[in-house]
Amino acid sequence: MTPLRSYLGALVAQLAASGVRDAVVAPGSRSTPLALLLHESPGIRVHMALDERSGGFFALGMAKARQRPVVLVSTSGTAAANFLPAVVEAFLSRVPLLVLTADRPRELRDVGAAQTIDQVHLYGRHVKWFQDLPTPGAGAPDRHAAQVAARAVHYAASHPQGPVHLNIPVREPLLPGEGPLPEVSMGPYFSPIAMPSPEAVAAAREWGHAARRPLLALGPESPALSADILQAFDRAHWPIVIDPVAHTPRTAPGLTTYDTFLRAWPDAPRPDLVVHLGAPLTSKAFQQWSREARMILVDWPQGFRDPDHHSALLMEGDPVETLKALVFQDTVPEGSQTFYDQLHRYEAWASTRIRAVVEESPPTFEGRFYYHLSQLWTDPQKPVLVASSMPVRDLDTFYTRGSLNIFANRGANGIDGLVSTALGIAQKHHDVLAILGDLAFHHDMTGLALALNHRLNAFFVVINNQGGAIFSFLSQASLPHDTFEELFGTPHAIDFSGVAALYGAQYRRANDYSTFLRHFLALREAPGLRVLDWHTTPRQDTPDIHRRLYQKAETGADHAPLK
Repeated sequence: MTPLRSYLGALVAQLAASGVRDAVVAPGSRSTPLALLLHESPGIRVHMALDERSGGFFALGMAKARQRPVVLVSTSGTAAANFLPAVVEAFLSRVPLLVLTADRPRELRDVGAAQTIDQVHLYGRHVKWFQDLPTPGAGAPDRHAAQVAARAVHYAASHPQGPVHLNIPVREPLLPGEGPLPEVSMGPYFSPIAMPSPEAVAAAREWGHAARRPLLALGPESPALSADILQAFDRAHWPIVIDPVAHTPRTAPGLTTYDTFLRAWPDAPRPDLVVHLGAPLTSKAFQQWSREARMILVDWPQGFRDPDHHSALLMEGDPVETLKALVFQDTVPEGSQTFYDQLHRYEAWASTRIRAVVEESPPTFEGRFYYHLSQLWTDPQKPVLVASSMPVRDLDTFYTRGSLNIFANRGANGIDGLVSTALGIAQKHHDVLAILGDLAFHHDMTGLALALNHRLNAFFVVINNQGGAIFSFLSQASLPHDTFEELFGTPHAIDFSGVAALYGAQYRRANDYSTFLRHFLALREAPGLRVLDWHTTPRQDTPDIHRRLYQKAETGADHAPLK
């Protein structure tokens, strides 16, 4: 057995023994032994990606959906650098990836060898763990490779989950030879379920009992909470705010219209204590409104997320188990019933206001789609991926109730790689609804090749307003029209029907909601790749529709709903 097969075979065999079941491989020469050995492994399924950038996000989507590590393989040079955006997103949104980059042996580094860059710590601090392995045949025992593989899976899957990077130098000849894969027996390694200290629990319970206006906030990617936990906080008169990308569905007793009523009524009573799980909420209005409250941040160890710098108590541990220890139903804070009732009256007002604005909006307004989303995409087993920028904000505003399984790349909040991420999710769930802006769809349109090559089902709804709509909501909108359009509006003349034809997708175009609805229902159950290109309200006009949500005079409400 060649050293190449023996050493790297032990690594691959241990990956399978540690529970890895999927590998995304981009074509290349230096990565030949890794690709062949993964392909031989009976426990690992190899998925080929034609380019590394799309492949990285495809693996990200698979790992996000499966909640277990997925291997990602590249050859040497800039091929490995193209993984960086996906690695960054995986690190910030806590997705377990095992990145294996093939490299030249040490004697060919820094001497001008072709397709060679410095791959040591290539992804910097955006990975949880890095190892630059020895070149196979350099004397390291096979059990070293197996141990590295076991540790890599362990670190990627341990909370907070994230990517690890193994850089693997390989000498020619690159064919590993024949023979069985080595036997391995490393791991599995286990981490105990972390719990906050008794002192932290006692302090948090004391704060909770003393609060007069407490609130539970479930941010993006916060864990799904059972009905028992939600009902316990509700019985204790804790309002529960639920972000659309939280894993807890937007159902009662949660509050979901807070972005609307806080913009309409910025002087609404404020909380004096917030228990926060997950990433910061999508709603900027909520962040500003709750900023003065004491905040108890509940997260996994080494998972600190508080960009507003106002957490007063950090509780590191399993978030669900921590919340169970903090259920406050034994003591209802004095006055909390009033605050609870006030916020729920605001919720009722905002729900009525949102419905009225949607019904009165132009037939091209995309808010109609988000408002009716749970009635249109009716199978909760088929997930939804929503893009960053305007789509996730519109979802936050108009998707007020539903139990859909919603994904988003809210780590770095970029619009890159979303087509490929959606297809990675579809690989597990057999279909996905992906709601993307036109720029996000264009940015990753080459990822559509993954659907063609792997025969995946995916339904892409493109919210096409010919450019970057979010800038019309920002201060840049006050710039002279020509300057704004050139630098921020970025109109384009792309005909997405040609893109759909290139990748074998069924394509429909709509210019109003009734046509959109007809095409949506026709494509919803269709197999394969589908693209519905909806030309919506001009992006310059949508801020006016949103502002109508906050105009109290139009509703006849000249006083706050709580009075």
